[in-house]
Amino acid sequence: IVFIFLFILLIVKIILIRKFGGFEMKKSIIGLASLLLSFSLVGCGEGDTSTLGSTKQDDTGTSVSQNDDTSSTEIETFEIQTSDNGLSVANDSYTFSTVQEGDDYPPEASIRMVTDSSWTHCSGLNERYTRIVAEDSNVLPEGSVSLDIVKNSDLVGSSGSNEIDAIDIEFDRTLINPGETKLKIEVRPNNGSSTINKLTTICINVEVKEFGTIEVETYNVNINVDLNGLQDLITKLDIVPTEMTLNVTDQADEKDVYGYSADYHLDESIDIENIPSTVEISNLKYAVGHTYEAWIFIECDDYKDRVWIGLEATSNDSSYTLEQQEAGSSTLVVKEDNVTVNAKLGDYHKNS
Repeated sequence: IVFIFLFILLIVKIILIRKFGGFEMKKSIIGLASLLLSFSLVGCGEGDTSTLGSTKQDDTGTSVSQNDDTSSTEIETFEIQTSDNGLSVANDSYTFSTVQEGDDYPPEASIRMVTDSSWTHCSGLNERYTRIVAEDSNVLPEGSVSLDIVKNSDLVGSSGSNEIDAIDIEFDRTLINPGETKLKIEVRPNNGSSTINKLTTICINVEVKEFGTIEVETYNVNINVDLNGLQDLITKLDIVPTEMTLNVTDQADEKDVYGYSADYHLDESIDIENIPSTVEISNLKYAVGHTYEAWIFIECDDYKDRVWIGLEATSNDSSYTLEQQEAGSSTLVVKEDNVTVNAKLGDYHKNS
């Protein structure tokens, strides 16, 4: 409507100037024509600039790209990937347990990513590109996962180089929670060959379970040890025990079996004032396929007086083997369920 009105007004002024003339009238017509031209340009959309979009965080922490009229959610993708750009992990899924109640020094929980020869001469990562992202942050909260660079010299000693041989993904057992989630790690080499200077992504599945609930097959085992000769040995060695215990421990690395349903270590106290004829560990949950170590330990005020005593089987039994490996140490291998291991004192080892 405004456009039509201005057009009519322009025609009227042209007629008047032809009839009456005049400089001011001409200026008025020129101004009106300019105004009419600007209206026509706006009507055609010329000179209109739209914003490409900005990024913000919504309430859930999801990145959202917003344009003038529409918005779309940028979804973080989690596709399992065990190798990329010369970096790899051994498996696509890993299971860890939370910390045992009262355990102030739990073993580390970690996954090692190893590099291949393409990473030769690479000694660092570009921190601007390093990302650790869990699909479910309730399972792996912020701060519960970190990366530790393992250099060649860390593995071979001072003769090694500062090249990156591996990167450890480390989990804080006190912060992780039961559940299952995918974990994505992104890194970018900071130096070395130009061919590896790019974003590198590893994505794995991580399951976290309550301590003691990582189910493994177990045998029920009792260990019965004849203590005949223990007092004579104490007298012979001229020591004053402060504590004595029968011990049995899985020889596996504790970090590899931490949180298993099997027992890792059990011990039974021996009365030092009135040494009994036997001592027994009952209902050991023995991890099938593992080898355990069994021994008696005598603690003394002076560490030089400490004594370790190995065990010997008192009879042949096809359901288990108990063998001394060295003075003060014996290995136990159980082959059947519901077994009682009968043993006696074997060779000993004294600190001094």
